[in-house]
Amino acid sequence: MNDSNFCKMICMKKTLCQKYKLAKNGIAESGRVFDRLNEAAPGHLKTEWLAQERVAQSSRIRDPAVMDLYDINIKKAPSKKEIELRLLEDGNARNAAPSRRSVAKWISMRLAIEEAQIALLIEIR
Repeated sequence: MNDSNFCKMICMKKTLCQKYKLAKNGIAESGRVFDRLNEAAPGHLKTEWLAQERVAQSSRIRDPAVMDLYDINIKKAPSKKEIELRLLEDGNARNAAPSRRSVAKWISMRLAIEEAQIALLIEIR
């Protein structure tokens, strides 16, 4: 047997035991978080969600589109460049106050300084 594979096989027990312990702890923590979330949700919504889940599970074989119920709909946050551009456009408007025009420039300068500081820290380490 190849020595590398033999070493992997010997260490497999230790690795699997560690992963099992982590998973067991994760289950307990997930249960506590779920219980807190479950207590915070209104009763009528929980009933509605359970009904939707039953319908989705019972008809998923005939119509896989019902599983879209589990799809997460989170709007993406605008990127830093989009925010800077919007601030600059708002700040450069003709009817904007002079004090407001400088805020966008100040924010973009501050972001550039922060990026330079982070790059410097990475380089130092």
